Amino acid sequence: MVSLAEATATLAIQIVVLVLLLVAMNLKNKKKFRQHGIMMTTAVVLHIIAILLVMIPSFSVLFMSAPGTIMINAIVIVSFIHVALGSIAVALGIWLAVSWHFKRDMQRCFANKRIMKPTLALWITALLLGVIMYITFWAAYLL
Repeated sequence: MVSLAEATATLAIQIVVLVLLLVAMNLKNKKKFRQHGIMMTTAVVLHIIAILLVMIPSFSVLFMSAPGTIMINAIVIVSFIHVALGSIAVALGIWLAVSWHFKRDMQRCFANKRIMKPTLALWITALLLGVIMYITFWAAYLL
């Protein structure tokens, strides 16, 4: 299991990612599309780092500690939903960032707009589920 410090650092990174996403949305509203894309790409990269360094190892502990004996309860269900939504959101985020990065004509990026809001909604939902997991695991641990 990851330490409280690692879990807290990951949560802090996710809050930074959320701030970057909100700033990026503001830049988009101001029609500063290049800065918007750079900010979004930065958010995706930070998110990937958190996933690779903490989230995947933490989630794998669920299966490595006692293979075949996972007790299904509310927090396990929340964890699986968190992983599913988060995986879809990060995959879409990567696709959006990569597709933006390799386009010379910004007008073609606007076709991706219909995917951006659902991706943000998925990511925020996964973030909220992650916060619930953080509070549940660490409150139980600390009490």
